[in-house]
Amino acid sequence: MMWLALPLTIIAFLCLRQLHAKVNSPLLNPVLWTIIASVLCLLLFDLDLPSYSRATSPFNYLLELAVVALAVPLYKQIHQLKKQLLLILIAVAVGVIMATSSAYVIATLLDAPQQLKASLASLSVTTPITLLVTEQLGGIGSIAASMVILIGVVGAIVGFSLLRLFGIKERSAQGLALGGACHAIGTATAIADNELSAAYASAAMALSAILTPLLVPLYYPWLVHWVG
Repeated sequence: MMWLALPLTIIAFLCLRQLHAKVNSPLLNPVLWTIIASVLCLLLFDLDLPSYSRATSPFNYLLELAVVALAVPLYKQIHQLKKQLLLILIAVAVGVIMATSSAYVIATLLDAPQQLKASLASLSVTTPITLLVTEQLGGIGSIAASMVILIGVVGAIVGFSLLRLFGIKERSAQGLALGGACHAIGTATAIADNELSAAYASAAMALSAILTPLLVPLYYPWLVHWVG
């Protein structure tokens, strides 16, 4: 039956994407509902997760190509981004530090174990880099990866609405926030919205991927020392 996993997952995503396009509601995010549908099928039919993972392994290769494709809007707006490169760099660096700080402080207030705190220290970046940094800090990779995906999906659903609620209406600022906090899924959402947001989201995602492994391993021990 596992040979059906790949085509059925693709069909489910395409159908949900069509539904999302017609209804145009962020609550019907096709990535979110494809994940939910896949989990329900695995539970309902008592299917083996490793077997499903092997059957859908081509998605891993396609994901790499999809991430590269996110650079297209960045290329189209490169002249405008060059003028604000320093400001963008500072904004992304502050975002990385704030994400690590807020996650650690909240986990400390909830009396979470140190290993869980380390697992939440580098979530504003794509999964492969999160896994590398989490391993350096002594965290649990599976928790970090799950949280990265969750943040990306939540950002795709409520990101634009939340930013507008707080009065952030500039397309460039919205793109930076989504790309920096919600990485590839947030950038894909920005691409679907408009080209300017997409360019800034791509820039933020790329810079986060560079700055996170540089800043977080240096900043995290200081955070542990002062916060506890």
